[in-house]
Amino acid sequence: MQPSEGLMEVSVIGGYLGAGKTTLVNHILRQASERVAVMVNDFGEINIDQSLIDSRSDNTISLTNGCICCSLVDGFVSALESVTSFRPKPTRLVIEASGVADPGAVAAYGHGPGLALDAVVVVTDAFRLCEQIADPLIGQTVVSQIGAADVIVLNKIDLADNLTAAKTELAKLNPDALLAYASHAEVNLDLFFGREVVRTSDPTSHVGKFESRTHESSQPIPRAALEALVENLPPEIQRVKGIVRLAEAPHVAMVFQLVGRNWELRALADRNNSPDGNRLVVIGPKGSVPMEWDNALNSGK
Repeated sequence: MQPSEGLMEVSVIGGYLGAGKTTLVNHILRQASERVAVMVNDFGEINIDQSLIDSRSDNTISLTNGCICCSLVDGFVSALESVTSFRPKPTRLVIEASGVADPGAVAAYGHGPGLALDAVVVVTDAFRLCEQIADPLIGQTVVSQIGAADVIVLNKIDLADNLTAAKTELAKLNPDALLAYASHAEVNLDLFFGREVVRTSDPTSHVGKFESRTHESSQPIPRAALEALVENLPPEIQRVKGIVRLAEAPHVAMVFQLVGRNWELRALADRNNSPDGNRLVVIGPKGSVPMEWDNALNSGK
């Protein structure tokens, strides 16, 4: 079923922290054959090739292929007003839900004026899925996200030790969803573009079970000090992300990503608009986020 003519189709991308949602957003921005507006939580994680950027402002990046990337930093309503005011109007809106949000709740916005909900796409981590489902702290959040999906992207299949177990869990939790397999979230966009759905369930949010703390400092941090902070993180911490500048290369802004116990550092793609200092967001169940990071980052010890 296709939406009525003139309506902007809405796709919601959800999934737990570190599953690969932002990687999928990057894939959409590179591969979309229509004019797509993407609403994201954090520009810092969107790795857009500089050759594709036509223009940018504080909260909007316009690409040469017609796509638009809009930040949710000022709230959903403000971002939605920006998107609907663009001319020519985008044919599709893709909303990236936060890693601990219920994508079904976000999907409720897809029934707003001028919009038509297309599909909820939930990205899952094949490597950690079974462990996450069994986790007493985060399991219900992961299960609820999977249950809200029309399309499930089983990502990171190249890293999975037991892909069959992950597939079995997904089949039990949401047998009606279309299942797509991916490495690096590279999937055929036709699998979830053009799958308009109707939702009647009352959406709920799981954000309240988690907390995040932002740690900022102005001085570059030695790599050894950063590694020590990571090694001493409480095991309950699920995600750390942000921008750091290392003492060994203070002029280069680095994107820091941690999922579970795995972490990486890479140079920020957009060096012309890189922030000063360090800014790391730590996410975990309430009560688990350490407060000592501020002092450690500022002292570099």
